[in-house]
Amino acid sequence: MRRRVGQIRPWRRGAASAALALLASLLPLAAPAAQAQGSCLEIVLLEKGGRLALRASDGKTALTVTSERSVNAIAKEFLKVYEALDGNQGLDARFDARLELLSVELLGPLRPALREAACVVFEINPRFLHFALDLLPVDGEPLFLVKPTAFALSRPSPTAIEGPAVGGPLRGLIVRDPETDPENGAGEAQRLFPASDLLHIEQADPRMFAHADYDFLLISAYGSVTPSWGSAPADEDDVIELGERDMEADALDGSRFKLVYLDSSQLGISESFIASARRNGVRHFLAPLINNEAGNSSTLMIRYFFGGLSQGRSPMDALFQARRGIHQEFQGKAGRTERLYYAYPFRLYLL
Repeated sequence: MRRRVGQIRPWRRGAASAALALLASLLPLAAPAAQAQGSCLEIVLLEKGGRLALRASDGKTALTVTSERSVNAIAKEFLKVYEALDGNQGLDARFDARLELLSVELLGPLRPALREAACVVFEINPRFLHFALDLLPVDGEPLFLVKPTAFALSRPSPTAIEGPAVGGPLRGLIVRDPETDPENGAGEAQRLFPASDLLHIEQADPRMFAHADYDFLLISAYGSVTPSWGSAPADEDDVIELGERDMEADALDGSRFKLVYLDSSQLGISESFIASARRNGVRHFLAPLINNEAGNSSTLMIRYFFGGLSQGRSPMDALFQARRGIHQEFQGKAGRTERLYYAYPFRLYLL
């Protein structure tokens, strides 16, 4: 369920080896690198002999990194990271240490390639949906603030990575719940793309999306997800609340959207919605991983992201600039935990 403005939810649930700690100490972080002009680095996550293997390639060279710990242990570590974020717990030294050790173990040998890359795409399977890989620090900064990042379930095309959402002017179907979008970012998106249709949440019906002929879909509404953490098939109970009616993933069947933006809590780890979008030809799917906050996260992300699209940015670059913009907007106005909580939640999938 979406968290309202200003509502802070309590922590709900809760060591790396000495070798990893030593490795961390041997890899001091340098100053943040400038935006690189190289190609996009694609990193494929695989299970290999009970370990997690990351196969990285920039199209010219390839490198494989294998985790020291088991894939199950890595998954548990990322679950603890996810729970801390979703519970909006104050991010303390233990949280930082967990991220740093994960970064050293998984991304340490890839840091030179990451510094040179123009962008980073993580190709994952559904078991790894909760892995906050772009939150891991590289050269002292979270990766999502240093490079444009995206996720994929199979190898994305160059057009999906670099190209715009569609060619030419965009026309969208926009649905707004004032409680989740209190400052009317949806209205701003409609003004940026005036051929779009804007509906109040009470006007929306799950049946309206089938065979809808729009370039993009933007919904800001409450969402509910029951994560499987990769241990079971996609949960068909995942829904978006359209007033008194629930929208399930199969409501997208037959639609023609090329970009789907769901400002609904945790839809970024909904296997069923991601699969439905992919099945119906969606190229770009964006949604928050966690219970994000209305206003400082929801409205601002809509404003920045769709503003970027209106300037001709690709969805990956628009998200990158939006995250940086939100993070910078609260510099000196909010603490580190709040800034991360506002800027990080949304994830882009290249389908």
